[in-house]
Amino acid sequence: MIYQLGDRKPKISGEVFVAESADVIGDVELHDGVNVWFGAVIRGDVEKITIGKNSNIQDNATVHTDFGLTCTVGENVTVGHNVILHSCEIGNNVIIGMGSTILNGAKIASDCMVGANSLVTHKIPYEEGVLILGSPAKVVRKLTEEEKAHLKKNGQHYVENGKLYTKKLKKI
Repeated sequence: MIYQLGDRKPKISGEVFVAESADVIGDVELHDGVNVWFGAVIRGDVEKITIGKNSNIQDNATVHTDFGLTCTVGENVTVGHNVILHSCEIGNNVIIGMGSTILNGAKIASDCMVGANSLVTHKIPYEEGVLILGSPAKVVRKLTEEEKAHLKKNGQHYVENGKLYTKKLKKI
């Protein structure tokens, strides 16, 4: 469901898929090609949340903010199942692995992959094209060119999947 909260109203641009069981609340901006999957919550009741073009917020993910700290997700980003993004900044062409938590003030550069179940704090180095793993998370190594290509391909898959769901999903 898409909700306005007082003066805070979501802004949706272009073709976007929001599953009926997902909640988009308040000061949230969804750009063209965004997909918000089943059970996800994007709650812009405190500060603004922006989800960039062709990004996807998968099942049961939570996106929220603290006072004075926005949350920005770049373009072509995959936010995996059960991820928590809280007042953080995610660059373009990024995969955030299932079950990961990205905490206040953390900044993930473009062309990065965060491994499943990682806990990323504001102390993570800002470096493009790396694999980030662990709890607390650390930069493990540079991504290969093949892995970087996968980042883009994965995001595009969800754009197409969102179009399919928009056209073909039916309640029975």
